[in-house]
Amino acid sequence: MDMPPSRYRVVEQGRRLVVIDRLSGGPVHPVPSSMPEMPGEKRRRMEAPRTLDRPAPRATKPEPRGRYAGGDGLRFNTARWFDKEGPRTIRISQDGQGQAALVLAILFVVAIFFIAIIGWPILLILGFLALNAKARDGFRTAATTWLTALDANEG
Repeated sequence: MDMPPSRYRVVEQGRRLVVIDRLSGGPVHPVPSSMPEMPGEKRRRMEAPRTLDRPAPRATKPEPRGRYAGGDGLRFNTARWFDKEGPRTIRISQDGQGQAALVLAILFVVAIFFIAIIGWPILLILGFLALNAKARDGFRTAATTWLTALDANEG
């Protein structure tokens, strides 16, 4: 047993698809929805996108915010345990930041190398150096000299 033919058929008229009711012979008009539209919701239409007649925004460099807002580089406070002249605020310029990053990277690589090769005995050596007053004073003097050279406030 075959199904009866559908009441509706779809045809193309003027490059648009139209639903035709076979009983009345005319096109079917959509029934308005009983559901109200949400505020701010737009009905979808099959239209080509329109070009806007406003000028394109100019590309501008964003304004710096936070600690770099004044464009004066990085600032940090030193402590007395590693800086003889501390506590003080040091401003590091862009060039000084590169130098500081390079020194920290080298120290990190050397520390990893010593820990990987020598292992835990290096911790004993570093402990004895930390307890030795002359070694600590030498490291503090070297750190103070280097931080003074990095300080952009001085120059």
